[in-house]
Amino acid sequence: MDETHPSASPALLDVSALPPMGEVLEQLTEQLAAWMPDQRWYAHKGAGLPQVTIRGWAPLRVAPDHVVVLAAVAVSLPRGAEALYQVPLVLRRPEAPAGARDEGSEIGVLAVPGGPLRVDDAARDADGRAAIIATLVSGEGALGPSLSLASHRAAPDAPLPLGRAMSSRLLSGEQSNTSLIVETEGASPLILKLFRVLQDGQNPDVVLQGALTAAGSRRVPAMVGSATMAVGELRTHSLFAQEFLPGVEDAWRVALRLAASGEDFREAAHQLGATVAEVHRDLSASFGATAADADRVQETIAQMRTRLSEIAAEVPQVATHQERIESLLDAAADVRWPALQRIHGDLHLGQVLLVPDRGWVLVDFEGEPLRPLALRSLPDSPLRDVAGMLRSIDYVKGAVRAESGTDASAWAAAARTAFLEGYTRAAGWDDAEPAAGVLLAAFEADKAVYEALYEARNRPDWLPIPLAALERLSAPGAEAGSAG
Repeated sequence: MDETHPSASPALLDVSALPPMGEVLEQLTEQLAAWMPDQRWYAHKGAGLPQVTIRGWAPLRVAPDHVVVLAAVAVSLPRGAEALYQVPLVLRRPEAPAGARDEGSEIGVLAVPGGPLRVDDAARDADGRAAIIATLVSGEGALGPSLSLASHRAAPDAPLPLGRAMSSRLLSGEQSNTSLIVETEGASPLILKLFRVLQDGQNPDVVLQGALTAAGSRRVPAMVGSATMAVGELRTHSLFAQEFLPGVEDAWRVALRLAASGEDFREAAHQLGATVAEVHRDLSASFGATAADADRVQETIAQMRTRLSEIAAEVPQVATHQERIESLLDAAADVRWPALQRIHGDLHLGQVLLVPDRGWVLVDFEGEPLRPLALRSLPDSPLRDVAGMLRSIDYVKGAVRAESGTDASAWAAAARTAFLEGYTRAAGWDDAEPAAGVLLAAFEADKAVYEALYEARNRPDWLPIPLAALERLSAPGAEAGSAG
């Protein structure tokens, strides 16, 4: 496998002259602690400068001019908690040519016996990306001290559609993970996702899209392969490869453009609602559904209350709505819930692609990154996905106002109504279902609370968007409906 821009005239690296790799990586912890909080995928920005420890590592490639290592990096959190991150690294001589590296790749330079080493983020390095991709292409995985990697293919006897004339690039705009676009002459392009935060258990992104692919669904990109990692007692998914759909727009960009110009989105929103209902039906057929008994309802409401309390403590503007949102949650606990099933878990317009001759296609089934993996892997209410999309349409209104001062309130209200009508009709719900009532309002409020935390930490200028939703949803009469 050759990248299209490999290093030329490399500075040779004699690995036999270096200290053991474990010792080298331990010297990198200070640089990692300074570098990680600046990365978009770092999920603990509010916890201060981290203390990091290398929990495990495995070599992915040892070449004459560089070494690629996959590391599991533990971050110490308050009250004795710990988060584990997947960080692939490239080590080479500082004087090596920079042609294979993207801007911003450098993590640090280490002074070690045998000569200094420059360490780069492998996802921003052509040699590093090639080594990551090779773990799935070869099917051989990797093995190192306290870390092992095993690769899996959706069709075990079929090789990945990759050849030697391969190029790769980093997908821009990724929030919680890192995705690589892999293009090969004569084959369809792939997207390979590297999960950054590692939690014990199966990742829903792999499990759900794998099941939908196996069921023949055209509403998700086809899954191609994955890799699982073992670090100490932890077992989880590390990598995920699937069909890449180039040259398409996500629904967020489509909606933003139409809202800014005042163009109608109702028919597209109606079809989007029907598409979400179709995916829910396929997931229910693949994994089953279970009645939302009193215990499960109370458990879900308790999770919402906990999130509300924790975020209100960090974001004072949320605290002003806390009492009224609590009352809304009380009301939601007393209505009839639809059956629980596997869902997308973090559905918004940015997770949907408009594909010619195929319609809407859903991506990124990992669920909300800040929720524990164990919770994201449980059956949940399909209304969580419906509420997520309603919140996303509301965000279009807020974004248009922030960017141009245009009032898109009527556009958003019409789009929300059309989406909800498309969903309820395709789902076969009758008037007795709680799609437009207190339960949906409660799920919307829970999502807006989550959004408020994200905006407070990352985009303070956008904090008024979820706060306006909390104002609306906590107002008297919110239980009458959530479409408008």
